[in-house]
Amino acid sequence: MPADAQAIAVFAPGVPPPSMSDNRATFVIEGATGLLALIGLAQHADHMQIEYLVAGPGEPREHTRTLIAFAEAAARAVNVRMVRLPQGALPDDLAQSLGYVNGQKEISTGALARARDHLEAVGVPLLRDGTASPAQTLYYRGVWAAVALLIGLGSVSLAVFSGSQTTLFHIVAPAVLCAVTSIFAIWQIALTAVAGRRRGGGLMPLLAVVAAAVSVLAIGTLLYDRAVPALAELWNIYNGDEELGDLALSVSPDGTVLYVDGSYGMGSDQAVRRMFEQNPKIREVVLSGPGGRIGAGFEISRMIRSRRLATRVETGCASACTIAFLGGVDRSIAPGAKLGFHQASFPGMSADDMFEANRDMKRFLTMSAGIAPDFAQRVLDTPGDSIWVPTPEELLAARVIKRVSR
Repeated sequence: MPADAQAIAVFAPGVPPPSMSDNRATFVIEGATGLLALIGLAQHADHMQIEYLVAGPGEPREHTRTLIAFAEAAARAVNVRMVRLPQGALPDDLAQSLGYVNGQKEISTGALARARDHLEAVGVPLLRDGTASPAQTLYYRGVWAAVALLIGLGSVSLAVFSGSQTTLFHIVAPAVLCAVTSIFAIWQIALTAVAGRRRGGGLMPLLAVVAAAVSVLAIGTLLYDRAVPALAELWNIYNGDEELGDLALSVSPDGTVLYVDGSYGMGSDQAVRRMFEQNPKIREVVLSGPGGRIGAGFEISRMIRSRRLATRVETGCASACTIAFLGGVDRSIAPGAKLGFHQASFPGMSADDMFEANRDMKRFLTMSAGIAPDFAQRVLDTPGDSIWVPTPEELLAARVIKRVSR
């Protein structure tokens, strides 16, 4: 302001006194004992001119960098892409480190650069501590950390439910994204703690550190419970489902009955398809096993239904095995045989994550398999880590089976 003319004259005698103007202004950095640095800016049609820049003793380079950054932010604010320096305003090495060649620099005026200027102005820089209060810092950095974690964990869900063949990209990409976003979130938490300590006094610094430690622990727990199991399962699928690849297939001597025993892994449906193609006389499928990949169960179920085959369980059939069983047009069980049901699940995925999969399962149970709606709901209400084994009477009443026979 014009009232600062005397202080400026004492600090920098060669600088003209400030005057109020639409296209010129002087900006200063103030310290406890007076001015520390100042810069004069003049706005032109195609560039922002730095008319003078003076930094006092103490931290002249740091103050110079601050004022140059301010000049570039001012240029962006008026949508000017060029900033020019007066000759000799900066040492050559400093000018080069700041990106100035022959006394000028073209700057970005895009949305990201403007966002960075805004964060600097409110005192919450993205990757370093600023000047904002602890409350304002917590608001900004808390939102950033939450969004980062949503992006990281969301990428895992996208990989799980991509609907395409699992490739190495489906594992590496979300793993890297989870790692990067988690590190970013933890860094934001650390900067929030630094802001709390910066305030000083009372219990605030201690509380800030404790809250940061608890938050970091929560992030670690979230990754361990959700991302790690899901990525590990994707890795198993990518490697051929060795733990689930024990499906045994055989055909009766007369070629009319196919026996399917074991767990369903990736590719199990293809093995069943080959058996159907090689044995066209098959009229009944006898199933047993603990289940496995629900996708394979659905594919086997569709093959059975399209061929209008009967299905039967003589011992036990659970999870994805029951999906295959429900493809039969004539379904029966032997006395003492058991069918086990539960909702769709995937390691690391919550019930909310599995909403679409379970909605599709309910549609399959009620519409394709013709099962009573209340029975289907009981299936969807059974968690993925448990099994509901209904009685033969319940199976008959819900139209899951037509009969119990030897």
